[in-house]
Amino acid sequence: MRIAFGKPIIEFQGLQWKLADMETGTAAARELLYKACAMADRSEPLLPKYSSMAKLFASDNAMKVTVEAVQVLGGYGYVNEYPVERMMRDAKITQIYEGTNEIQRVVIARSMT
Repeated sequence: MRIAFGKPIIEFQGLQWKLADMETGTAAARELLYKACAMADRSEPLLPKYSSMAKLFASDNAMKVTVEAVQVLGGYGYVNEYPVERMMRDAKITQIYEGTNEIQRVVIARSMT
């Protein structure tokens, strides 16, 4: 547990807000993924749109959350001994492979017309 100014950092309100936002984004990404999976099970016609939305939102959120985690950990977030450094690199690659997020945005936008 990281200590700052003589107390655990989780006791700071600003950090609590940051962690709450990280948790909320992760839960939203999970629910969007579940919706896309359910649509795949039913072979619904909007599956390409929702699978693109799930991939886009989840990968962008993973990057946002890991960048915040590195910030929370301070200098420890950049060293190889802590897993968050690797997690941030892994999150970045999810924005690139299996169709870049820019392509996912094109798929989503084209389905709106």
